[in-house]
Amino acid sequence: MPNTLFGRLLLASFIVLTIFFGTLGYVVLQIFIDNLIETKEQQIELHNYVLLSSAIPGDNTVEMPEILREERFDQYQSGLYGYISRQDGSQLWQSYSAYNTSIDPSLLAANNPQIGNAEFNVTEQFFIYHYSVLWEIVDNQQELLTFTVLEDRAPSSAIINDFSDRLKLWLAITGISLIAILLIILRWGTEPLRQLAQKLKQVEQGERSSIEGNYPRELEPVVSNLNELLVTERKQRDRYHATLADLAHSLKTPLAVIQGELRTSKANHHLVVEQTERMDDIIKHQLQRAVAGSSHKLADNVSIKACITRLTTALAKVYQQKQITFAVDINETTHVKGDQRDLMEILGNVLDNACKACKQQIKIVATEKNHVAIIDIHDDGDGIEPSLREEIIKRGQRADTRHSGQGIGLDVVRDIIDSYQGKLSIDESPLGGALFQIQLPA
Repeated sequence: MPNTLFGRLLLASFIVLTIFFGTLGYVVLQIFIDNLIETKEQQIELHNYVLLSSAIPGDNTVEMPEILREERFDQYQSGLYGYISRQDGSQLWQSYSAYNTSIDPSLLAANNPQIGNAEFNVTEQFFIYHYSVLWEIVDNQQELLTFTVLEDRAPSSAIINDFSDRLKLWLAITGISLIAILLIILRWGTEPLRQLAQKLKQVEQGERSSIEGNYPRELEPVVSNLNELLVTERKQRDRYHATLADLAHSLKTPLAVIQGELRTSKANHHLVVEQTERMDDIIKHQLQRAVAGSSHKLADNVSIKACITRLTTALAKVYQQKQITFAVDINETTHVKGDQRDLMEILGNVLDNACKACKQQIKIVATEKNHVAIIDIHDDGDGIEPSLREEIIKRGQRADTRHSGQGIGLDVVRDIIDSYQGKLSIDESPLGGALFQIQLPA
């Protein structure tokens, strides 16, 4: 169970409740014991005052009435015992309740006997209260006497034990009730997760195409992302099917030409090579179109500057004879959310076209605005006529016929950008040539 979300919440709640009720029980019990001891101190103090007020000076002794106002002093082994002692420890008087009761003499001696000094002590067996007074016994001679009252702790201990047992019982009942309520709350609170898991299972088994229903606000982004992933996966699957069909259809003509040439006795080698290269371009293009649909919101953050650096370094060597100057204005923190291979394919095609079209200067600027990365690629070439700007990004259309190519590069670029729900536009650059602006999610 701890491996489940429900089990973890339940275990954590059980531990917290156990610590809370354990601490609460300990604190309440200690408060009860402290109040009981404080009450006993006040009661024994009153019993001591009863002895003191009942004492009568006698001949070298202290006389007490036969019947005291506290009846327990006159009851045999009642648990309440009274004593009057000298400083040397000898006893002048003890209550009837103390006869035949074995009391440790050290308990009857005050720790600090002084006139008017009161002491209260608690031992394992007794509550003890001492009160010292200066008493005139013989011939105007005064002597320090200690009035001591002891009360057996057994009844109080029984009360404490009974309270402790009842406290544990009620805390246990309360804790079990809270855990039961908590189980119901957790069951109710995690029900949307179980429903989500069940619907995901139905999607996996093909019983439904998306996750529907009302979910708590915290789960709405999860459900939305899952539905978006399902749609993306379904589109990708359709794209693969369509791509395979397009690939098969596109290869039929080149294959027919090659087969026809190979049947003749004098095959045109140049034509076979040309058609073979065309087939290679078709395969690369169609495969690229199939892969382009794999981008989604769970992709990585790709550094634009790192991709530009790699590409400009390579292109500077390819077009070394043109001595192209690359001006790059990109912040290190500007990123695109996607697949690095897709970004390399996009920038590689556009930069390659810019290198072919430029005279000597290319400028790349990247900025980020409202979670959108904007990449501007300028060149100082002859530019592109406004009437051709929309056409050249279509498959097979080329604005520059001076260089070799099939005109599918910008089509691949457009396809990849569309898969990211981005935007590709062409404008006039301040450098005099073309400006290709690429917008992708940042």
